[in-house]
Amino acid sequence: MKTKLLLLCLMLPAAAFCQSITSPMVASSDDHTTTITKVEVTGQNTVVSFKHICYKKGSWVQLNKSMYLQDANGEERYNYVRSEGMPLRPAKFTATADNQEVDFKVYFEKLKPGTKEINVIERARSLAELSDGITYFNYYKVNLYKSKPETAIEERVVVRDVTLMPPPRVDDAVTVDTAYSVGTNFSSGIFKGDMTNLGPIMSGMYTSLLNAQLKIYSDPAITDQLARITKNYYDALIKAGFSMDAALKIITSKQLVSMDGIAK
Repeated sequence: MKTKLLLLCLMLPAAAFCQSITSPMVASSDDHTTTITKVEVTGQNTVVSFKHICYKKGSWVQLNKSMYLQDANGEERYNYVRSEGMPLRPAKFTATADNQEVDFKVYFEKLKPGTKEINVIERARSLAELSDGITYFNYYKVNLYKSKPETAIEERVVVRDVTLMPPPRVDDAVTVDTAYSVGTNFSSGIFKGDMTNLGPIMSGMYTSLLNAQLKIYSDPAITDQLARITKNYYDALIKAGFSMDAALKIITSKQLVSMDGIAK
């Protein structure tokens, strides 16, 4: 009887380490067309579920058997065991329609108890693959205890209470010369007063605009929306056939959202 109790006590800690998390938080990833939907630690394996979107008909995807898990805060490595729903290299899955979704699972060796974050590594990219826009299923700092926050994308948030301070008062009357309005004469007396008054006016306007922008960017809801807009724009460029480098250059070359109003 004592022997049975002892064996039961030894088995309990191993059996207790079985966990599951849906939509785990991920610090960064190399593949923006594939998301981790679930991580399960069972009695025998660690199972990572993925959802891949083939945005263009004819695009392909495959899995490398060299894939592994790594403790993001340690040295432990957990090797590939098997997979479901995704062909292994050199075989490929080729999309038969635009926006085709593929759900697949990869089984790895079981994580040690106490593991908080993992890296999911398929393989490193070469410079040639990087320039060609080829990506792998690489995800960094996948949190096993925190899911992504649920956000209502349809909810509309409007920025309010953004007040611009008026410019400093100018005592002298301001008169606009008609010649100045067509850009032909800059010396005919634009102002009835000291031209140095322009300094405080422009300084006040610039300061007020800067303060308004800082107030907008300090709102977490606004920065979150800017990130989503940029991500959607990036995905659309990839779908249209741009390489990853070209898409990144496009989205960083020009501000996407005007400060006149930000909404989601």
